[in-house]
Amino acid sequence: MWLLQVGQSFLGLDLGQFGILPRSWQGLWHIPLAPFIHHGWFHLISNSIPFLILGYLVELKGKVEFWETLFLIALLSGIGVLIFGSSAYHAGASGVVLGFWSFLLMSGYLHRTAKSILLAVIALIIYGGFFFALLDVRQHISWSSHAFGLLAGIIVAWLVHIGHSSKKA
Repeated sequence: MWLLQVGQSFLGLDLGQFGILPRSWQGLWHIPLAPFIHHGWFHLISNSIPFLILGYLVELKGKVEFWETLFLIALLSGIGVLIFGSSAYHAGASGVVLGFWSFLLMSGYLHRTAKSILLAVIALIIYGGFFFALLDVRQHISWSSHAFGLLAGIIVAWLVHIGHSSKKA
């Protein structure tokens, strides 16, 4: 994310066109790229700090689980943006960030282990205000990235829970 932003700033590039353009074939191919592209330094910093903190909390559950979670949240939230997003290029890691957050909360609820609950409580204490990101409908803010990231995290937590339950059986 940071290398791409440095390239945009110092080389005069505009990578925003590689974000997700809803209801287009082009947008479909840009789903894996969109979380890594940001519309400026403030946008990048706003996403980087919670990405690192929440990503670290997800990674405490396991390295494989982190990568699977990152991939699935990016994919599912990107598909939601592709179908329901406004007619503009959607880029940035906020969908993944909200997905990590809801994944941690839902994992705590579903797994009910001390570790999962502790991680959920930490995520809730640090970023409890993320719920209000869903209410931010300013034109330059991608409400669909926020909403579908949140939904994707819940779905991924449920899928992980189902996977753990089937291994025990």
